[in-house]
Amino acid sequence: MQLSKHVPALLDHLIWVILVAVFIFFMTQSPVFLSSTNITNILTAAAILGILVVGQTFVLITGNFDLSTESTLGLAGLIGMFLIVPATAPHWGGGIMLNPYISIVVLLLMGASVGYIIGALITIGKMNNFIVTLAMLLILRGLIMAFTKGTPISGLGFAPAETYFWLGHKALFEIPGVIKIPVAVVATAAVFIIGHIILNHRRFGRELYAIGGNRQAAIASGIDADARVRQVYVLSGLLAALGGWMLAGRVGSIQANLGEGYIFTVMAAAVIGGISLQGGRGTMLGALGGVLLLSTIDRGLNLMNVNVFWVKVIQGLIIMLAMFIDAQRVRFRSFEKVSHDAAGEQPAASN
Repeated sequence: MQLSKHVPALLDHLIWVILVAVFIFFMTQSPVFLSSTNITNILTAAAILGILVVGQTFVLITGNFDLSTESTLGLAGLIGMFLIVPATAPHWGGGIMLNPYISIVVLLLMGASVGYIIGALITIGKMNNFIVTLAMLLILRGLIMAFTKGTPISGLGFAPAETYFWLGHKALFEIPGVIKIPVAVVATAAVFIIGHIILNHRRFGRELYAIGGNRQAAIASGIDADARVRQVYVLSGLLAALGGWMLAGRVGSIQANLGEGYIFTVMAAAVIGGISLQGGRGTMLGALGGVLLLSTIDRGLNLMNVNVFWVKVIQGLIIMLAMFIDAQRVRFRSFEKVSHDAAGEQPAASN
């Protein structure tokens, strides 16, 4: 009985135990794992994933989820570059030659708009969030195909695109051979900190937990649940667009499959980091742990030259593990609640 009371707390913090164990394992397998270059690579990969996970965390806490973020990321990165590069080879953009700063504003507004449309369809149209976000994923991916027609859009070698690449490509601080702090890593850290403050120290965050924990009780207490759900989808879309800008700056060339498959990793990172698929539980700190774990595993396997097919198997197992851990959290909390209710009824029965 006493053990069952502590199991949920243990599962909530299990991510950090796993992260330390994985880190130690890869340290023993590769002599360059702790090199400054590799740590920078881990953090850079974690930056883009982290941006998406923060947005997904807000949505998941309300008891919803957003499958469309990977396509929002891809379309945002595409539109941003499409608007600023020439239409001729080797760039194949729109030829509009828009100022990069205006392009960035456009792509962020696009992401927020996609999020609002999804939120409105779910709360006003009363549509199922799985179907709406899955449909939006397909719609946006189709738009990417229509824009590119299978031809990559590149900003490499085009001077104005350097401004667009800044977030994903530049370093804020660097000592060659010693340390490098990419702008993307600092930006993602700032997003996590802001997300943590919102969830833990602002009324908005408390209302999200209330909605995810018990929607009807939250509504009865005066919370506008539908408005909050629309707002978290706007946040998710905005952050997905930010991630698209970051990724486009990192790769320098937009392919039709940009961001494809990200959603599985995003969901796994969030859930294994303690964000419940049931809603109402989880923290930004736990989500950060999930992001760092998956980025560390990905980079470690790469250093070990593990066959790409086995990498897919391992990624699938990680997702399965994430779902298992979440199921056990729900199970033990349900058991704890039943035990608590039974204990509360016991004195009345004895009278």
